Amino acid sequence: MSKDTVAVRVDSDLRQRLDRLADAFGQTRSSIINDALRQYADHQEWQVNLIAERAESLEADKAVLISHEDVLATFDQRFADKEAG
Repeated sequence: MSKDTVAVRVDSDLRQRLDRLADAFGQTRSSIINDALRQYADHQEWQVNLIAERAESLEADKAVLISHEDVLATFDQRFADKEAG
């Protein structure tokens, strides 16, 4: 896989933290940053895709909508059951 260079400015505290992590894992600072960015991008893409899927479900009238009050009542019941159990 080809690599591109991207310049990012970080404060000295973050750079020191990245260096300590790189040392701890026996990796380079660049590999630590790449791993972090990959995880961030994966999570953000997952969220964007999930939102798009939910929007499509709504548009196709295939979504089941639950009121805010019903959600709160469900959580209240779960917490009550957990405290009683």
